[in-house]
Amino acid sequence: MEAEGTAIKRQIHDEGRCVGTDVESSSKNRKSSADDDPSSLDASYRNSNKGVLLMDMFHISAGASKDTRIKCPYLGTINRHLLDFDFEKLCSISLSNRHIYACLICGKYFQGRGKNTHAYTHAVEESHYVFMNLEDCKIYCLPDNYLVEDASLNDIVNFLKPRFTKEYIESIDTKVVYGKALDGTDFIPGCIGLNNLKKTDFFNVVIQALCCISTIRNYLLLLDVGRIQPPDPVITTLVELVKKIFNTKNFKGIVSPHEFLQAVGVASGGTYKIGTQGDPVALMSWLFNRLHSRLKSKKTYDSVISKAFGGELVIFTLDDQQWKEQIAPFRMLTLDVPNAPIFKDEHENNVIPTASIFQLLAKFDGMTEHTSSKGSLCRYRLWKLPEYLVINIKRFTRNNFFLEKNPTIISFPMKNLDLADYLDERAAKDDNGSTRYDLVCNVCHQGSPTAGSYKIYTHHLPSGDWYELDDLLVTSVLPQFVAQSESYIQVYRRQKGGSGTAPDEMEENIDMFG
Repeated sequence: MEAEGTAIKRQIHDEGRCVGTDVESSSKNRKSSADDDPSSLDASYRNSNKGVLLMDMFHISAGASKDTRIKCPYLGTINRHLLDFDFEKLCSISLSNRHIYACLICGKYFQGRGKNTHAYTHAVEESHYVFMNLEDCKIYCLPDNYLVEDASLNDIVNFLKPRFTKEYIESIDTKVVYGKALDGTDFIPGCIGLNNLKKTDFFNVVIQALCCISTIRNYLLLLDVGRIQPPDPVITTLVELVKKIFNTKNFKGIVSPHEFLQAVGVASGGTYKIGTQGDPVALMSWLFNRLHSRLKSKKTYDSVISKAFGGELVIFTLDDQQWKEQIAPFRMLTLDVPNAPIFKDEHENNVIPTASIFQLLAKFDGMTEHTSSKGSLCRYRLWKLPEYLVINIKRFTRNNFFLEKNPTIISFPMKNLDLADYLDERAAKDDNGSTRYDLVCNVCHQGSPTAGSYKIYTHHLPSGDWYELDDLLVTSVLPQFVAQSESYIQVYRRQKGGSGTAPDEMEENIDMFG
């Protein structure tokens, strides 16, 4: 055993000569000396004590095995305030998206870590030595190119790629949790501001609305995007974005949806992109279709989208003096707003009209007749109630010249919206679930039709409070402010009742492909 240990020590000592020579040669390429950079090792010490230094780095166990962990002396140079992982993972020099590393000192992205790569050159020229691989989260010290393993870096790894347990996800709707940013500000995970990247407020309200829907949120937080083949950039970036929004270890307390917006812009052929104001209703519908087509089961053709928003209505159509009926699926109900008055009152003031949401829901009472796009008379009746009811209050109409906005204020209940009067009697017998809904979020439009913007009111279920999210600005508001807004999109959550499935129950198995 003694001879074996001596042989191992001799082998390590021989290896130390080689490694020490490599370290020495790499240190010569650095621009600053040890005197100029107090965080670096003294060059003379490293040259005269190669073997001793290496023996300090390597530990030999009695069983003749060696642990290759190295204590990095540069961890104190890491600047967490400059780290931002929300933007596209591209090299800041070559613009390549392959083998990208983030400099943990300045926050810039560089390609590769081998000799003559951009990351290697940056380390030598700027004396920035600690880099993290943005794909596998491994951290290296360059230009020496050794792996760094230290528990003090776990917060950076969690900031880049947060992970969630099923137990934590189950408690999101019941337990109040607060996070603290590096600057000391408090934030509520899941209810944080999103950066406006130039006319992207319509993106932000759709993202924040999805985060209010427990079924979608829980699914995305647990989804393994590696199982999706071929890979879908929209789903991949959406999952990463939702995880960042609910990350309690967020360094900034805000999130920039840049990568998700870029992916949607490419996938939609430029229909929804940064710099061009869009319609959140159209974006939400497009996103529902995209997620459903990529995540549906091959056996049942169901997806998390159909489970959350899948409803049905019966359409009665007058054809040859006879009413014919057919059942059609829906994920969103569109309600027509009564025309606004064109005259002023006796005081020469413009009148802001009001209407009840029940007046708008009369469209589905089975008696009110409407003219379809094909010119035929139709009546509507709800057949199957979804877990989450998405309502589009149609405020905008386009004539031959410009876009018009109907400013009518729609009054609505924030709790116990009852749809029993609009549910077909035949379907009601088979549906033992509740017909009542509670509001979870309300998207409203403010300003003119062309120059206005969107914001969202969300209900924080654990605390019962309402928050106004206007891009980066998050404000606690009273429920009365929500009811007085110019609602454009509303999402209601079905109450528990009868044998209906509770919306906040998580599925044990996530069936993506059957």
